[in-house]
Amino acid sequence: MPDIELVKPHSLTIAKAKAMVQKAADAIAAEYDLTSEWHGNTLHFHRSGVDGQMHVTDSEIRLHVTLGFLLKAFKRTLVDHIERNFDKLMAEQNHEFGQRRPTRKTEVRRDEWRARKKRRDPTIALHTQIKTAEPGPHRAGCGASRSR
Repeated sequence: MPDIELVKPHSLTIAKAKAMVQKAADAIAAEYDLTSEWHGNTLHFHRSGVDGQMHVTDSEIRLHVTLGFLLKAFKRTLVDHIERNFDKLMAEQNHEFGQRRPTRKTEVRRDEWRARKKRRDPTIALHTQIKTAEPGPHRAGCGASRSR
């Protein structure tokens, strides 16, 4: 049973998806000293402590990795690294074909804020009033040093 299983959907042709997988494999091979070879639409890769495969279909890429005993401790780090690289490569592929990359949460929030502001949403007005309201009267001597 594999230690790492990931499925990444795509809208590329099999040839383009295989080229993307090969690019990812080349980058990982240089970094982690992996060797890889294609068997049909499946890329098999291995090194000491790592054995895996990436199967490319017309709609998804399936990754199965079996880790050795010593590398199991780094499973979460490896998964994060793999997902980050896949997302980066998918964004590059989408950019090549003129597709827009997914927006970040902050961009969505900013766009929602602007849209609500344009509509003059009452929650925006309330929030703005609270932020810009004058501070209340201060008590005399507050923050001043006391004389004894």
